Amino acid sequence: MERRTFLKKAGITTAAAATALSVGAPAVIASSKIKWTATTFWNPKVRIMYDMIKIFCQNVKEMTDGQFEIKLYGGGELVPPPGAFDAVSKGTVQMGTGSPYFWAGKSTAFNWFGSIPFGMNAQSINAWFYEGNGQALMNELYDRFDLVPRIVGNSGMQMGGWYRKKINSLEDFKGLKMRIGSIAGKVLSKVGVTTVFVPPSEIFPALERGVVDAAEFVGPVHDILLGLYKVAKYYYTPGWHEQGPTLDVFFNKKAYNDLPKHFQRVLDIAAADINIRTLAAFDAQSGAALDKLVNEHHVNVQVYPEDVLKKLKILSKEVIEEEAKKDPFALKVHEDYKAFQAQTAVWGKMSEKVYWNTMA
Repeated sequence: MERRTFLKKAGITTAAAATALSVGAPAVIASSKIKWTATTFWNPKVRIMYDMIKIFCQNVKEMTDGQFEIKLYGGGELVPPPGAFDAVSKGTVQMGTGSPYFWAGKSTAFNWFGSIPFGMNAQSINAWFYEGNGQALMNELYDRFDLVPRIVGNSGMQMGGWYRKKINSLEDFKGLKMRIGSIAGKVLSKVGVTTVFVPPSEIFPALERGVVDAAEFVGPVHDILLGLYKVAKYYYTPGWHEQGPTLDVFFNKKAYNDLPKHFQRVLDIAAADINIRTLAAFDAQSGAALDKLVNEHHVNVQVYPEDVLKKLKILSKEVIEEEAKKDPFALKVHEDYKAFQAQTAVWGKMSEKVYWNTMA
């Protein structure tokens, strides 16, 4: 009943408040509370991602002294998780969250704002968005769907996935059924992998029943919660497919534009804050989770052979170029992304890489 009632009434409070502000109504009316509704791809069991969006909504309320409230619904509570994008685009709800590459079915250009194989890490991604053209290009793409986007987190380097058998060469991928999506799935399909995409809650049973032979999700924090160590023996690193996958928050364009300017700025600042805190949470929690997997659950951690990674990198470059050519805007984003990655790599090789080599 709550769902049907909400879908009927969504946006009325915001529209009324915006109208009062635009016609210069008395202060008592202009100060009416603005109430938004948000839906997310994540359900409350998906730690960090859901938790941080909940904090985002709380921060907006506190920073506006209770004048701007956002009620958050988890994935599936109002619409199916993948439906978050369309729900906000159509104005059914005012805010949604997920990750840009979840929307790649609408345009392959979304992949570059999420993650591409052998792409930039979280630090460089943030530099691209805040100091490069990343945010402007993202705005241009989402605007096609009447959305205003912001980045709202990053997991940092992910793990490479769980396998029932060892991967000693590229040949060992042949014939595997693997839960993996996005451009990485297209890369692995070139070496004989059948890619299967299942939502997080279904990864464990899919591995257990043999629906898939391998699967990737995020990393130790979530993999331990899903219990994947119980159904797959080998845990591979690094996450060549996702070095700095970005999370997004997006607002209905009309709802955003109807807000007072200072409330728009509150959303921007709240997003930047959660962007930092999300990566910090992953960095803080991943080590302890990995330690537990190894020392308590005796997980067999493996590193992809160097030759395998080199070949995957070559294949990834080919697939990424193919994807970019499918859409003029994707090609535009790709060229900018590629140039910025090369620019930041110069400093990264001289600083971070040298430092970590001395720590090995």
